[in-house]
Amino acid sequence: MANIQHKDIPDAQRHEPKGISTASANTVYMSNGSATGSWTLVNRLPGTGWGKYTNTTYVDTTVLPISTTEVLLPFTTADNESQLPISLSGTTYSLMDTANDKALFISAGDLHNITLTLKIYSTSGSPVTMDLKIYGSSDGVTYASMIGETTVNIVKGADQVITQSAMFSVTSDMVTHGAKIYLVTNTGTANIINIGLISSRIHKAR
Repeated sequence: MANIQHKDIPDAQRHEPKGISTASANTVYMSNGSATGSWTLVNRLPGTGWGKYTNTTYVDTTVLPISTTEVLLPFTTADNESQLPISLSGTTYSLMDTANDKALFISAGDLHNITLTLKIYSTSGSPVTMDLKIYGSSDGVTYASMIGETTVNIVKGADQVITQSAMFSVTSDMVTHGAKIYLVTNTGTANIINIGLISSRIHKAR
């Protein structure tokens, strides 16, 4: 009997999954319960992940005024979606709808975190605090159901960089309708620029 290296046995005659000789790097063979399957990318931990989003309009000297009337934070650009949550089948899930300024979620029961950054360009009327409010919706039209809220102090005014995070459990309404992020001051106006958001699925519901 010829002495043949195991790696040289043709796919049809070996015990490894079909197609192993041409499978891409960082993939595993996933069976489908019907005696077949496919090679699937698993180059990072399935379930968790993040995306980074910014606004490219309100930069430099173009400001977004935040006053005592709540203002919806707009996002225009997905800066980094290379680390989005991924399933075992290789499907990725976006975490922001930039066309509608909505944070997106995957499954009810997930633990999610958002981190907002912005810079205060100037102030008027002596604002002291600014509230970050995250609203959900039961109908996809009215966003008024409070998901999270945090208050930041405006201590420097111009050139102050603010970073705030909020962690919360995802509900079924949030999966269906997403959530929107608003800012409001206690008094006066804070003109902001350089708006950024990191949205993270940090724990997958079981």
